[in-house]
Amino acid sequence: MVYRYSHIRLIRLAGLIIWLSLSIPLLLQYESFNRPFNVYLISHVLFGLVFWFVTNNIGQMSFKLKAWMSIVMLIVLVLVINHITDSGTGIFYALIISVLLAWLFPLRQSLILLTVCNLLIGFQFGYIGSELEDRTQSYVLFFIYLGVSVFSFIISLVAFRQQNAKEELRMLNTELKATQVLLADSSRINERLRISRELHDLIGHHLTALTLNLEAASHMTDGKPQSYVKKAHSIARLLLSDVREVVGKFRQSGTLDLGLAIKELLSGLPRLNVTQEIPDEFLVEDPKLAQTILRCAQELITNTMKHAQANHLKVKLARSEHSVVLVVQDDGIGLGQSKKGNGMTGMAERVKLLNGQCVYESGKGLKCTLTFPV
Repeated sequence: MVYRYSHIRLIRLAGLIIWLSLSIPLLLQYESFNRPFNVYLISHVLFGLVFWFVTNNIGQMSFKLKAWMSIVMLIVLVLVINHITDSGTGIFYALIISVLLAWLFPLRQSLILLTVCNLLIGFQFGYIGSELEDRTQSYVLFFIYLGVSVFSFIISLVAFRQQNAKEELRMLNTELKATQVLLADSSRINERLRISRELHDLIGHHLTALTLNLEAASHMTDGKPQSYVKKAHSIARLLLSDVREVVGKFRQSGTLDLGLAIKELLSGLPRLNVTQEIPDEFLVEDPKLAQTILRCAQELITNTMKHAQANHLKVKLARSEHSVVLVVQDDGIGLGQSKKGNGMTGMAERVKLLNGQCVYESGKGLKCTLTFPV
């Protein structure tokens, strides 16, 4: 599977190739160490370091403020390089910025930053190479850059949206697998119950009738035939006891593996480090309880991915003598002043229907503890 971070590695690789290519002129001009050249060299190195820092943190929701500061710094470095070299060298650095914007900010903010960056470079091109008599080439270079910049941004935006669609599809597939686990267990339980009823209603009733008839026959026979009748009566009673035991086991084995379902839900979550504290086999007899806990876990995980701006998620499933406890905790921004949406309200209603409790602790992240009586 290709996850978002593999795309970031490709972007980082492409950016580093451009950056290293732009390092070659610096190496060839190493003899001309003067003040402007040193500023150019420092700007070049800083651009590479900031670019590496940005691509190393893409995907972490808490990185937004630092992303703004980093992009502003990259734009300033591009303008400095253009000014120092009195040429359009900085536009090659600016192409890297165009690719990064779609992965760092929403579409509207990305377009604003792209427009501002291009306007600043365009304004700078108004006086770059002012001593030249024919400045047509400078303007041609700028408009070529403008077209390539917009094209690069659009391509990056398409890749970003495509990858988001893949992540959403993978989340839906994970939820489907988790539900499939419960459905498979539910089908198994229903089949066992059907078999147990058939055994009880058909074989059980006939064996009971046979036992009663043999009981009566044992009182109506004498001598050697009576011993055979009593033996047959004993075998029939033993067989009836075995059937009842099998029926009882079939009914008692109606359990759902809730732990496996939640593990499927947590498998391969993008952009989150997940810690699980779930027993290898966590069986629940009540299908409604298992379904409710699974849906609550699904809601909390989805909220963490969409709104919490978290990097780490911890899920714990435990059982006491009288209750089942689900704990979901993240290291995001917490609830703050935000109101509960429809998903959280629906989750609270599900918990209430089963006489459970829902407790939120919002500080450094959000911790939700759901307790269901058993």
